[in-house]
This record gives sequence, structure tokens and C-alpha cells, in this order.
Amino acid sequence: MPKILSVALLIILLLIIPAPAPASAAPRCFPEVAPAISSCIDGGIRSFWEAQGGLPVFGYPLGPSSQGPVVSQLFERARLELHPENAPPYDVLLGRLGADALAARGEPPAAAEQPEDGCRFFDQTKLNVCGAFLAAYGRYGINLGQPGVSPAESLALFGLPLTAPRQERSSDGGSYTVQWFERARFEDHGNQGVLFGLLGAESGVGGQESGVGGQPTAPAGPALQPGGFIKAEGGQLTRLGQPVTIKGVNYYPQGRPWEEMWRSWDAPQMARELRLGRDQLGLNAVRVLLPYGLSLNAAGDGVASGAAIGKLRELAQIAGDLDMRLVVSLFDFYENFPAPGTSAERANIAYINTLLGNFVGDDRIMAWDIHNEPDHYKLWATEGKRDQVLTWLGRMADAIHAAAPSHLVTVGMGQYDNLWVAGPDGRRPVDYSDVVSVHIYNAADAARQLDELRAHTDKPILLGEFGWPTGPACAVRAYSEQEQEAMYQTTLAAAQGRVAGVIAWALRDFDAGPTMRWETREEHYGLFRADDSLKPAARWLRDYAAPPLPSQLKTDLPLSGGRRGPPGGDDAPLRIAESGHYVKNEFRLLWDAINGRYNMGLPISEAFVRADDRRVVQYFEAALVEFHPEARKAPGFAELSPDEKLRQLVRFVNIGSVYTAGRSFPEQQGVDHDRGYFFPETGYTVDPLFRRYYDVLGGRWRLGAAISGKVDEQINGVTMPVQYFQNGRLERSPVTQSIEVGRLGSWAWDIQCTYVR
Repeated sequence: MPKILSVALLIILLLIIPAPAPASAAPRCFPEVAPAISSCIDGGIRSFWEAQGGLPVFGYPLGPSSQGPVVSQLFERARLELHPENAPPYDVLLGRLGADALAARGEPPAAAEQPEDGCRFFDQTKLNVCGAFLAAYGRYGINLGQPGVSPAESLALFGLPLTAPRQERSSDGGSYTVQWFERARFEDHGNQGVLFGLLGAESGVGGQESGVGGQPTAPAGPALQPGGFIKAEGGQLTRLGQPVTIKGVNYYPQGRPWEEMWRSWDAPQMARELRLGRDQLGLNAVRVLLPYGLSLNAAGDGVASGAAIGKLRELAQIAGDLDMRLVVSLFDFYENFPAPGTSAERANIAYINTLLGNFVGDDRIMAWDIHNEPDHYKLWATEGKRDQVLTWLGRMADAIHAAAPSHLVTVGMGQYDNLWVAGPDGRRPVDYSDVVSVHIYNAADAARQLDELRAHTDKPILLGEFGWPTGPACAVRAYSEQEQEAMYQTTLAAAQGRVAGVIAWALRDFDAGPTMRWETREEHYGLFRADDSLKPAARWLRDYAAPPLPSQLKTDLPLSGGRRGPPGGDDAPLRIAESGHYVKNEFRLLWDAINGRYNMGLPISEAFVRADDRRVVQYFEAALVEFHPEARKAPGFAELSPDEKLRQLVRFVNIGSVYTAGRSFPEQQGVDHDRGYFFPETGYTVDPLFRRYYDVLGGRWRLGAAISGKVDEQINGVTMPVQYFQNGRLERSPVTQSIEVGRLGSWAWDIQCTYVR
């Protein structure tokens, strides 16, 4: 057989899709949307549907599988065909619904285009895919075993572009910019993002009655009955008397975690990001944590401010418009847990009554979470006052039940076995919770913990937090996308049949780079990366089946806030284009003060919190720097000049000493002890060749003491004179004759990434 395949044959091979599960998979039906969807999926079609995209990509089945020469089944957005004559895993193919629809119209081939910058050009059809359509094209793909979502995997799912973008009227009556592909039609719905057209529903076959021009006269999608509060009945959660499964995420907007979400409110950003979660992961719930502090109640007196209520109304509207339900944690970052009868407790109850009083009849609210992980606060964890926390939780649960009787009450406990610890009144958190929320980050032990919890309660259990960080890079070996995916797979397998729902931590990476925050593992728990692409773990949550949860209440509030510009000032984050990393805060001041590009080289990491000692560090090509905020507490610090303060706050690490450990250098001859360049602790002096640059670069603060004399060494295959210092190396290039700083920071970063725990 020839080694070079034709383009046509290559495309055919890419259309052939692996079906990883056995063809004997049991039927899967969709009772949560019956009678709108009465057909089931099974066998190889079910296996393929679940493995390669599920509901967001293919939609619901529109009829049973056909039993003709080729077994096929039509879905809202695709047609799947069984080809048993092909050896597994090549026995399931996607129909070319887009090409078929255009052919039925008699459309000629689109006019050829020239390649455009920032677009993907398809030579086979001479068409570009650009902008939002290109981003959507790259988010999904058939799993061909390649890292991430490769171009070949996207091609296998959607096929080649067949038209340029153009205006068309869709089957929902709206006019959109669309672009056609062999097996899909992309529609730009503005604020809703790019959606996939309902080509299967529009084909007029597969069990739906057709009207003029093949357009269905029945609704294309399942019409779920809206409304109904989420209730706890036995061990299940229900809506309108039917069991429901919760599939949600804990949520902060990108760049605005913790209180920043509420201080720098941007509801349009939240609407966009949560829509991505709904469309690409099939989410039906979202949990948010509302701080109880000066930022949100008037003068700290416990009375919920109008601003806080307004923001929560907007968030409920966003969730409701996406057929999601909202879980609100009420007392985030609050550690007082006041005693009964105190003024602080009265303020707590006033806060509950004011806030919840505005949402009593709002079916978009699923549950009020009394407190996020109260057992991790010092009163319980370190001060031995567990009973004070437990009795406060019970009283707040009573107040919430009284204020919002239609909503569920829960408490997100950090340690599973604290859920059945009794307080002074004899009640346990499982007793005053309507749905029992547990947070589990130990995937290997998740099944055992859930089984033990089940032995203490017959109420519905909600896995309210679980997840795993994928960074910072090289901080901890286990912080990786591979570990995150394995953790999701294990945890969700443990959840099946044991819980009424799951709420992952978290929707997206927080993206510390362009903000004033240092990077920690908390920035990296997301299922979406900062560029809106999905991590591998996302497919396990995507495939966790759960129905939409449409609500009855609808509002039309304007979404307030808006994206602010980047932080300003001399210490604002500065992105270094050559490496893509930021310098910020005190490291930015250092960069500007000492000509960082020459003195330290490019940043090769973000500034992150080191795991073993919680010290903020950042790696540069020629340096490793640490932040020492404790210097501000030293006597006399306030009287220092700005330069002197910076030298106390930012310190260079002795990578030169580490690099040369175990080496011996010859003694220097004719050492001059009177010039200020001699270091008695090492016995070396700064060589005259390097003295001027030693001073210019920052002297002892920057480079430390000399630990060698001038020696000739091969650097990257070139022999040159060098001298080692505690914090680095100086070298003279034989090509330019200039003095340069050796790239020992890059060496240190390689060591960090190789030997990190």
C-alpha cells in the first residue's frame, strides 16, 4: 500500500471514531425530560455518545435507532451510524449532516479565500475559520488519543468548513452569523457565545413531524416543565415530584476570586463564564460564597446592604436563565460564631432575615449553606471551642428555615466525620441539614467516606466540594492535569449511586498573572484554563448525567459592573512578552530599579508561593529571588529610603553556591585587601575584569561574596572567562567582549522542575 495517503482518504480515516466502551452497554434513557424525549440510546451508539461529547455536542436522541442496512440514530445535532463491518474501534461514524443540508439546497461550492492572519486555513476547501468560530472549533474533538484537543480531533468531529461566515435565519427564528461545516453549523449567538445548530432536528426525520422545507413543526429541543423548588425526599433530591441529580461547580470569576468577586462586580463576565459551563459541561447548579463582612453589610452591623442583595439578584437571574439552581454560602470568612443572646448573634439573624427575605419565593435558589467549612476555622480547629461553633450552626439553621421555608439548608463541612458530631443541644449538622454537604479532596478514600457518612444519615448527600490543582508549574509534582483527571475519574465513580449530586471546585482557573495576587495552588483548580479551553478532567464531569433545572421565576434586571482595566501603578503586573510571564508588586519594583532584563534575564516562572516554606519566589534566567515581607516589622524599616526598603524586602538566592557545590577553585594570587572587593569569609576578591559590573549590578546584595577567582570555563560549548559569586555568575562573551550574567536561574528552574516533590 502506498505510504502517502490522498487527502480524501486521510479525511475518511479521521471521520472514523473509536468507541471505547463495549457495544453491549445497557440502554440509557432520559426520564428527566420525558415525555419530550422518549427514545433511549444503547450499545455502541450509547458508548460513543457518552465518550465523545454527550449532550452539549450531540443533543438528545430524536427517535429510536433505525434498523436498515446501516444502523443509525438521529440526535438534535448529529447522526451516528454503526458500521460493524469495520473492526473496532472503527465501527461508529458521524453523518455529514451539514454537507447533506447544503447539497439539498443545491448550493454551489463556496468561493475560495486566501489565508488570513489569526485564522486556521483549510487547504482542502480554501476557507478560513476565524475568531469565535475558531475558538469553538478548537474546544471539542473526537478523542484520537492525542494531548488536549488537537486540530485533527476537531476535524474528526466537525469536518471541513464548507462556507464562509454569513447571516442566516435559524430554526429558532433568530438571525445569526453562521458558518457551515461538513457535520455542523456554528451559530454566533452574541452574549450566549457560539452554539451548534440543530441539524438533526432540522432534517425532518428521526421521529419528528416535518413542516415546509423540512423544518420541524414540534420544538427542536426538550421542553422541560419550569419551576418547582428543589426538595429533599428520603435520600433523594426532587423537583416537581421527580428525582433530580445535581451537577454543579463552585464559582468565582476569572481574575476575581474570594471577596474580589463582590468588590469588583462584573455580572456580564459571570454570565459568559457560567454559560460556557452550561454549554460545555452540562451544569445545572452553581455554588457561590458570600462574605459576611464590611464589604457587604452596613457598618458591619449585620444588616444586608442593598448592594449585596442587588448583586445576588443578578446572580440568581444569570443562573435561572441558564436553567441552573443556586447554592449560596452565607457566612464566608466569618469566624466569630457568637454565643446565644449576644448582640453579634442578633446581627447574624438580622442579616439572614434581611437577605433571605428578598428571595423567599425565588425557585432559582436551591439551598442556603450556613457556613463554608466552619470546622477549619481556628475556634473549632485550634482553640478547642467546637461546641460554640456547633451550637451557632444549629441556631443559624433554625433562623434560615424560618426565613426561607421553601429552600434547603445545608452546611459545607470540611471534614466528613464532623458532620455527625453532636453539639451541646444534642443536635448534629446532619440533623439540621436538609441536604448533607461534604467536602472530599482525597479521591482514593471518597467511597469509604461517603459510605461511612451514609451510615449516619438517611438524607440526600451532596458532594459539595472536590477537585485538584494543576499548578503552579513545578511547585509540587502532583499538581498536574494528569493527576486532576485521575482524581475526577475516581471521585465521580465513587459518587455514582452514593450522592444526590456533585459540585466541583472549581469552574475555572483564577489566573493570578495579570492581577496583584501571588500564584498559589488555589489559582489552578479550574476545569477551564484561563483561555477558556477545557482541561482533560472536564470530560468526566461533562459525562456525569444531570438534567437542566428550569425555574419559574424570571427577571429582566440589567447586569451591572464591567471589566476593569489592569491594575496600575509602579508595581502593577508587567507582562514580559518574550516569556509570557509577569513581574509584579515588589518584583516589578526590583525589575525596574536594576534593569531586570539585563541583570536578571527574562522571568521563566510566575511569582508563586513555594510549598515547603510558603515563601514567595520567582525564577529568572539569571536569578532566583525571594520576597521577605517580615522585613517591614524590623526596627527602623519605616525610616529607610525606598531603595533600602527594596533591598530588605527582595533578596537574591545563593544559586551560585548551589551550582558550584563540591567544586574547588584555585586560590587567587596578589589579592588586594584594600579595595572593598575582598571577602574574608571566602578568601576571594572580585576580579578586576568584573569589578565595574559587580558594582553596577548591585554588588553584595545582588551577587553576594565572590566564591571563586576568574577561571576559564566552557559555557554552551564556548570557552570564556567567568567568576562565581554566591548568587550567580559573571562571564565575558568572547564574541561581543561584553560582561553578562550567567543563566544559573534557568539551571535552578530545571532542577526545581526535575526534583520537585
